[in-house]
Amino acid sequence: MTMDLVSHLLQQRHALYRGLLAVELAALMGLRGLQEAPRLVSVVYLVISAVAVLTDSPLLHKNRLDTSATQAMPSALRLRVKRMLLRRRRLVSFWIVALAVELLWQAALEFNPWLAVQLSVLHLVVWLGLMLVVLWSLINALAEEPFFNSDLLMGAAAGYLLVGFTGGIVLNSLLVLDPAAFNLQDHGHSLPVGIGHAPAMLGAAFASLTTLGSPLLTSGSLTSLTASVGITIVGQLYVAILIAGVLGKPRALGKSGQPAAAPESEHPEVPRAAAPIKLRRPRR
Repeated sequence: MTMDLVSHLLQQRHALYRGLLAVELAALMGLRGLQEAPRLVSVVYLVISAVAVLTDSPLLHKNRLDTSATQAMPSALRLRVKRMLLRRRRLVSFWIVALAVELLWQAALEFNPWLAVQLSVLHLVVWLGLMLVVLWSLINALAEEPFFNSDLLMGAAAGYLLVGFTGGIVLNSLLVLDPAAFNLQDHGHSLPVGIGHAPAMLGAAFASLTTLGSPLLTSGSLTSLTASVGITIVGQLYVAILIAGVLGKPRALGKSGQPAAAPESEHPEVPRAAAPIKLRRPRR
């Protein structure tokens, strides 16, 4: 029963990896189209965070665990599962707060620019907190993966792209707080700056993530420099932590889930008994 429950939880986690990576790749491939409809960028952020939150949430019927199954587990494992379910519920509440803040911020950008500037700090803190919590949960999940397989690779790629989308949210909030920190041309829409330039901010975030840099960031501005360096450092730390945690995992063979043999086990060394040393008498 316990093994079935653990297998069920792993399947939920792998579905999260695949869903999150698919949505992120779709958003990146549609970045050119987002320039024609900048309002959809905020929808993209909400969808990405919703996939990360709701796919791993007990709100979905398939994610609900049988009470009898949890009662049959050892006490240590049962306590850990309860903590995980509590974290899931808190994460859903966190996402609802982020949704409310996003809607309020978007409305303020349209109708009250002064209020939008005041709300940008709250917008930045809430969204940055939510995305970092999701990213940290994803790193912990990857560290607990038993085998090195395609699901783990998809989860690792989804986490790296999540850093870039988090950077886009940060730059978008900073754009409203300090427009002089960015070198931006007219976006060609009758929209506020925080909405019309949102696709450009997302592209600049991924440029900073890949250490290429973006000409949209003013070189002499401390605001843009701090944001760019922060995105780059978080991305490099993510890769370093991921490599350190993944390299030691065994490979899974086929569908059996059995780990692959280590390279040294393919050529075992046979211990050989030391031959007795024969002493020869010197000739006279």
